[in-house]
Amino acid sequence: MDEQSMSSWWNEGLSGEDRDEWCAALDTGVVGEDLLITLTAEQRAWLENAEETTASMGADLQAFVAEECSKRLR
Repeated sequence: MDEQSMSSWWNEGLSGEDRDEWCAALDTGVVGEDLLITLTAEQRAWLENAEETTASMGADLQAFVAEECSKRLR
């Protein structure tokens, strides 16, 4: 997973509402079906324990989302 790919996905591939949902998912680390659809098949490699309707954020993805969410709060 590379930083440029993640940044592009965050800045260009997600709506503001999607970003809000990703930030909210940080509390549990669980990614539900509504967030899974925001990822391409390749991006699903960023997840752990991926199932059809739920998954867990991998450590790198969780750190990236936490950093991006903190920027939004500034």
